[in-house]
Amino acid sequence: MLLKSNYPLKEIEKLIKQTCQEFKSNKNKSNDKNDDIAGQIKDKNNDEFICSLALPYVPGMEVLKRRLEKKLKIKLFFSYPYKLQSQFNQSLKVPSKSVIYQIPCSCKETYVGQTKVGIDNRMKQHSKAINDNENNSNSEMVKHFQEKKFQCLFDTNDAFIIEEKKDYWKRRAKEAIYSIISESVNTHDEINAAWTPILHKAKRLIQRKIESARENYNKYKELKPNEKQDGDSDTEKDSILS
Repeated sequence: MLLKSNYPLKEIEKLIKQTCQEFKSNKNKSNDKNDDIAGQIKDKNNDEFICSLALPYVPGMEVLKRRLEKKLKIKLFFSYPYKLQSQFNQSLKVPSKSVIYQIPCSCKETYVGQTKVGIDNRMKQHSKAINDNENNSNSEMVKHFQEKKFQCLFDTNDAFIIEEKKDYWKRRAKEAIYSIISESVNTHDEINAAWTPILHKAKRLIQRKIESARENYNKYKELKPNEKQDGDSDTEKDSILS
């Protein structure tokens, strides 16, 4: 995935090496109570792989595989996630309820959020907060246009899905990445500093992905205006603003 996204090979190797060093460090700490066993494990690891990874195959991965296995003792397996149906127009796909979304503001700022109740239900929550316009509102969108003296407004009708992701923590991570790239007004989780150079180099690529997601979602709304969302069956009620 990283190679396909044009990430530098040196950056990929650096991050993988750092992760493996942390893995080995934690492993050694857990074995400090038994020096004899720790010594045996260390000797054994000289000839065996210290860990394994599975990455989607793309052309050029063979070079990375050789470097990982020979230099870093990391066994790399290839996966092939792309099937025939992935080649068809994904804009016709009914969205999942677990999504990362974006809402543009009339002043060109953006809001990025994540939810598992579906984008329609989430927009109703945002609209209520905007219409209530309470002075002590926790809504970052309300705070934004209050600070702008009501000269701008977030229109929830222009919201679109950037990506679907059922796993809660992966949604939070993606929300943070898209927020950083879009320089959005919402708060988000911190991203490890090791990812900063990669995000910087991939900024245009991610921006194009966001724009493509907006276009595809607008096509979906035009083609299926009355279709209800389908996805995971959770009925979690998000707070008014995340």
